[in-house]
Parts: sequence; structure tokens; C-alpha cells
Amino acid sequence: IKGPGAEEFLDNLVANKLPKKVGRINLCHALNTKGGVHSEFTIMRESHDSFYLVSAGAFQRLDHDWILKWMPSDGSVQFENLTNSNGVLVVSGPKARDLMQRVSKDDFSNENFKWLTAKNVNIGYAPVNAMRVNFVGELGWELHHPIEYQNHIFDKLMEAGNNEGLIPAGFAALAKLRIEAGLILFGNEFDGQQDPFEAGIGFAVPLKTKMEDFVGKDELIKRKNNPQKKLVGLELDGKEIAGHGDCVHIGRSQIGVITSGCLSSTLNKNIALCR
Repeated sequence: IKGPGAEEFLDNLVANKLPKKVGRINLCHALNTKGGVHSEFTIMRESHDSFYLVSAGAFQRLDHDWILKWMPSDGSVQFENLTNSNGVLVVSGPKARDLMQRVSKDDFSNENFKWLTAKNVNIGYAPVNAMRVNFVGELGWELHHPIEYQNHIFDKLMEAGNNEGLIPAGFAALAKLRIEAGLILFGNEFDGQQDPFEAGIGFAVPLKTKMEDFVGKDELIKRKNNPQKKLVGLELDGKEIAGHGDCVHIGRSQIGVITSGCLSSTLNKNIALCR
């Protein structure tokens, strides 16, 4: 999203504060007109009037339609779809920094590369926008790159981590780790009906300090003052995994609904998120 009106447009679209400095990243949520969370974006400021947005691949059409619905028609804001031209690989885990130092000559120390920042680096022969953020609650980086370099970057990572136990991880592993960390997922913990406070991300919406209007603000204030639900973590007896949509009862009274569940390898417990 870029152009002279980009910042004003995004400030109205999302309930959270935008990153102020170039290279900084914020997690931002676009609400619908009823105060529910419609879309979730990772937003990185590229320059004074340019922002790089990342959202869930499964909801590309939903998010693009919402951006285009609210975007001004006066040409002050341009929207460029990079989905098919950019790839993303995620490196995460306690040895992530060591691995990144092996594949790149750039400095990945905590002092030089703080959480929620992004830097342009090289991995092998590939240019990479490395973003220190990920969805599993571990040290790590998202590596955004031109898609034609993806195989080269993957090979460099696997070669450098071959003797350190590096393995490719799929969505099931990611899901287990993010549930352990209490990180929420669109379609599970929120789906447009829940407001940020019900979805467990109210901390990210600074209603007291963000004085500007944004889509859904008035309804969100009403809902915050009259909360109906709260996201909590549960420990379950037995080994049967609770699935999305399972009901939670006390006696015959339903008190909540499971949003996500798994057998936690880290905790060696059966856990779930519930609203």
C-alpha cells in the first residue's frame, strides 16, 4: 500500500497504531462496522508513504476485497498485489539466530536486529526482507523474497542447518506451537463476529491513545464496555483432542466453545483455547 494518502488510509482501516519508523513492524487488525475483527495484518513501514502488508494466504480474497472497499478513489493510494511474486520462508527456534548467521554476512544480534523490526539482507545470492516476527512464539525470522529465489534460499538454509537438527515443519507443527503460545488464528479464535477483546488481542488496540477514527471504532467502544466473552486457556483430562466448535459445559449449562486444541509436546498435556 503506497502513495501520499497511504498512511491516512491505513490509519482509518486498522484499529491499531501503524509503525512510525521505517523498518518497524506492527500487528494490526481491520474491524468491520460492527466492531468485529475482519482481517489481521502484519504491517511493515517501508518508507514515508509505503507500507508492506502480510496476511493469511487462505484469506487473500477476503482481505483484498476489504482493502479495496475502503481505499479512496482519488489516486492518492495504490494497492499492489505481491502474493504471486513474493515467497516467504520462516526460520524459528532457539538456534534460529545461529543459523541466520551461517547463511548471511549480516548482523542478526539482538542489539542490531530487535523484535518487530525488518532489514534487507542477503542469503547466498538472494535478496531477502528479513522480518523478526513469527507465529510460533519462538526466536525467529520471516524471510520475504522474490519467488524465483525460493529454492536457492531453502537449499542454503537446509545445508547450513543439516548438522543442527533443522527440519521442515508443516502447518500441524505450527498450529501446535501457536496454541501452546496462546497465539490466535483467524477462522478459529476470531471470524468477524468477535471483537479484539473477545479474541484475546485487546492489548493491541490502544483506544485511549489512538484518537483518530477508524472503521468500527464506535461499535468497538460499546462492545468493550459491555463484554460478552473472553478467550481462555484450558487443560483437559485424557488424550482426546478438543476440536474447533466443541462445547464446554458445567453440568448442563454451556459456558463456552473450543476454538483450538492439541496434545502439547512441550507441556505433555492436552490443552485448548476456549471462548
